Order: sequence, then C-alpha cells, then structure tokens
Amino acid sequence: ENSVYSMGDITALIPNDEADICILEEPEHLNWYRAPGESWTSKFDHVVGVVHTNYFAYALDQPASIVRAPAMRFLCSWMVRAHCHKVVKLSGALLEFAEEKEVVENVHGVRKTFLDVGRKVQEGPSSIPADSVYFIGKMLYSKGIGTLVDLLSYASSTANLDVTVDMYGSGPDLEGCKSLASKTDTRVNFKGPVDHSELGFTHKVFVNPSTSEVLCTTIAEALAMGKFVVCASHPSNDFFTRFPNCLPYSNKEEFVGNLYYALTHDPEPMSEEHLRELSWEAATERFVKACEVTQEERDRWIVEDGIRVKMPSLVRDETVRKEFKEVLERSRERYRNFKNRIRDELDSPLNPLPRSVKEKLKQELDRKLDLDFERILSEPELRLQLSPAELDKSLLELYNQVSVSPGGDILRVIGGGTDVGRQNQYIQQKSQGVEVDRPRFEQRFGQRAARGVQRVLEDNLARQNKAFAENLSNLNVGDNEVGGR
Repeated sequence: ENSVYSMGDITALIPNDEADICILEEPEHLNWYRAPGESWTSKFDHVVGVVHTNYFAYALDQPASIVRAPAMRFLCSWMVRAHCHKVVKLSGALLEFAEEKEVVENVHGVRKTFLDVGRKVQEGPSSIPADSVYFIGKMLYSKGIGTLVDLLSYASSTANLDVTVDMYGSGPDLEGCKSLASKTDTRVNFKGPVDHSELGFTHKVFVNPSTSEVLCTTIAEALAMGKFVVCASHPSNDFFTRFPNCLPYSNKEEFVGNLYYALTHDPEPMSEEHLRELSWEAATERFVKACEVTQEERDRWIVEDGIRVKMPSLVRDETVRKEFKEVLERSRERYRNFKNRIRDELDSPLNPLPRSVKEKLKQELDRKLDLDFERILSEPELRLQLSPAELDKSLLELYNQVSVSPGGDILRVIGGGTDVGRQNQYIQQKSQGVEVDRPRFEQRFGQRAARGVQRVLEDNLARQNKAFAENLSNLNVGDNEVGGR
C-alpha cells in the first residue's frame, strides 16, 4: 500500500554495453511486482542489493500477521537470493536473507550541511541551552513516541529529572501522540516539521527511543552537529556507538543516567576522523568495500553441504512459548514411557513375534527423540540439501516461470500490483499489434502514464531497428544478395 513500483521492464532500457555493475536499492521491493523481462543477474556481471527496510517487522503489525509475516519474510528472501550476487544490509536489525553472500555495513552518509554545522559549533563558546532536549522524526507510534513519554515520566518520578522535550515532525499519528502525552505530567511540545540542520544551534541533546529503524539517519545528523544522542541499545544503532557523544541505554535506569549525564556535561568535540566517518565520501568507500566478493564468500556460495534457512519464531511470546515447551516435554516423556512398555513386551518370553522382527522393532525404539524444543519454537531452521548457488538458480528460474506465465499479470493484480500488472498487459498487447483502448487506459492511469508507455514502446522499437541495422552492416554481402535472401 502507498508504495512505488516500476512500470514495464527496466532492463530493456539499459544498453548491453553499459550493463556491467547494477546496484538495486531495496531489491525485494523492486522485484515484487516487476514486469517480465531479462533477469538482473543475466543482464549484469555483478548485482549488489542494498536492503533498507524491515518489511517483516512491518508485517508483524498488520492484520493476520501470523500469515503475513512468514509470507513476507519468505518473499523478501526469495527476491534477494534470486536477484543479487552480493547483499548489503544497513544494520544488524535486518533479518538474514542469504548468509553466505550478505554483509552488514552502514553505507549512508549525511549532508555536508550537518558537518559544517558541527565544525561551527566547535569553533567557539556554545550558546546552546544546557537543558535543551528534542526529538525529530515522523510522528508514528512505531517511532517509540509512547516509549519516550514513559521514559520521561519515569525520569521525573524516580530522579526528579524534569525536562521539556521539543518534538519536531508530522505524521498520521500526530494527534494520537499529543493525546498520549497530555495524559501524563511530562512536558512535551509538538512543534511541527523542520529541517534538522536548523536545530544545530538551538538544542544540545537528541533523544530517540525508536527500535523500528534499520538505520536512523537523524542520529547520524545529530552526531555530525556535535550533539549528545541518547538512544536505545539496538542493532540499528550499533554503528553509532563508536562515537563518544552517543549514549545508548538498555533499560529505564540507564536512560535516566544517560539523560542526566548529557544535561550536566558538554558534548565531546568531534574529531575530523569521526566527522569523516559520517560523510558520504567515507560511506562510498565502505560501500565499495562491501560490494566485493571475496574468495571465502565464493567458496561458501558453491559449497555442496547444503544450507540452513532461518525461519521466523513460531511463538513470539516468551510465556506462551514456555507453556508450549512444557506440553511438548510432557508428551515426549509419555512417548518414552510408551516405548519402554513396548520394549518390555518384546522381551517377554511369551511374545510370539520372530526374533528378527523383535530386533528391528528394538532398533526403532532405541532411536532417541532428543529435540531442543526451545530452539524449535524460537529459532526454527529449514535445512536444504542444495548449495547456495543451486538454490539461487532454482529461485530465479521459479521467479521467471511465474512472472512470464499467462497468470503472472493476474498474480500481480491479486497481490496488489494492479497498475503494474495491467500496464504490462498493455505493453504486451501493443508490441503484438493488438488494438488497445487507449482512452480507457488514460482514464485509469492518466495521460502521463500513457505517454510513458508510448515512450517505452518507441525506445524498444528504436533499439530493435538499431540492432537490425548493425547486424546488416556486419554481413559482408551486397544489397542484391541480401535482397535475394
């Protein structure tokens, strides 16, 4: 919902002589409803996917999450495995897609504006109020607004640490966040959206309780401007813990302690080395390094010992998981008692079964049922007797079969990619010379979309004509001979 998808076959727009390395930003998103065409890994020599978003976490908050979440995880892993030679995850907050070819690296930087503000702040005595605290981000419950209100209330009640927090941003949950804050004694001011760089000389401490991010760019921006950052201890923030002004917390007590420290101390001046780490230049260098495929990674990719695919937790609630585990352990104990009784029956001199049958039955009974129920319920694994390379190839073949089949457009429409499915159908009909009701298409998609489709068709036709002309020019025969053929 509210997502942007590509219209038509993107690979057809890229000349073959320019198809060397391809960077897919959000490879899963780009290929969910992609129109049929040449695969990325066939078109390009090296394909790198940069994964930004935890769609699995989003699916957990959707209706019917027990079905949606595992399906989304499978779909994302399928797209990433099938279409990428190397996978770059922005942080460890993302789930595993393809262990043998993925790496965790922050390949994002901040605008030069934030670095310039940080240098200016360090040049002279600071006029920033010591008790100035703020939050900036989209006003969504998933950003941890409720958690922040609870933490501020706890700081006030346990440590008499009463601070005013300025909240910058807008979003669909803005009114709900205001209502939530009004029900407590916390001092929270909602001030609307603002460019983060404008807060460079107005606030000293940035608080961010969010754990729904993959990588929080506002933390990077705040650190670049020389501010204290009080944030949750979470894999999405691991990259920032190397900076001296980053103060991560794991519980309420640590939040209070870090907030008090930030209010009573001055931020440590950022070194040029630290500032450079936050720049796009350094991010680009990290990105180039992350895109490389080492010999070790290649060996892991073609190993024939099979692979393990981690599945989502079967039971997320720890209390419920414990109850399930106890039930399973009791069932195992009853099964073991049952086996012992059967064994006693087999050993009885009155048992009429032949000796060979008794021995085979005993061998089966001697097999142990040593299962780690805790691990099965919390971290189940699917074992495949395929090398990663064979699995990737099979997934790509399956994707191509589904996408180009007659039912491919139907699946896109049913799955939510209505416009993509119907526009692809339109392009196919036009390329086959089938008359299409253009006014009706324009009415649904608009004149701009219709013109875009027309451009795609014209570009494809031009490329075909160019290729045909080049092929003719390469033939060492005269015009009459060509005409005769």
